[in-house]
Amino acid sequence: MGNEINVFIKLMDGGKLPEYISVNSAGCDLYATENMILQPGETKVMPLNFIMAMDNNVEAQVRPRSGLSLKTYLRIPNSPGTIDSDYRNVVGIILENTYNISCLPYQIIEDPGLLDKLNKEYRGIKLGDYLKQEKGIDISAYGNRGIFNEIIYIDNNGYPFGTLYIKKGDRIAQMVFAEYKKANFVIHPNPELIGKNRGGGFGHSG
Repeated sequence: MGNEINVFIKLMDGGKLPEYISVNSAGCDLYATENMILQPGETKVMPLNFIMAMDNNVEAQVRPRSGLSLKTYLRIPNSPGTIDSDYRNVVGIILENTYNISCLPYQIIEDPGLLDKLNKEYRGIKLGDYLKQEKGIDISAYGNRGIFNEIIYIDNNGYPFGTLYIKKGDRIAQMVFAEYKKANFVIHPNPELIGKNRGGGFGHSG
């Protein structure tokens, strides 16, 4: 095909070749190389365990997968992440769990079935008790703070509700290759007079 480019790749331990799922897929799927636990609010890097080389006028863009973005709180915060053509180290993906526990009451309103899930798979515990029992923190040093009475829900592994469990081999993102142009910045006294000025300033178009 005329739109193909050569990308040279070295797979390291646990690395998997990116894969196009269909003939006309613009993005190739990227796979987790290890099990990873992402608690709500956590951000970690998933190494892909491969190194690439490509033409000088090409970049690789790391983007979220639509299904994961729709069904989970997993996000790629710097999307699209750019892999430059002269980057020769192990490629990694920044992953973020954006779940906010304050949304739980509204989720239950939307889906009352969550109550059964919480009852069967989680145990409720006061934050203060959790910090003392699970983390060994002496909360008395912090005074009588109301937040210690807040109920949190912990799963059988000891992690809070909303934690994401990523398994080795999961498809976690996609990668798209694109040509780009570099800017030659030319100092000019009145760039607003060049071409057409739409006017209105920042945010004017809505």
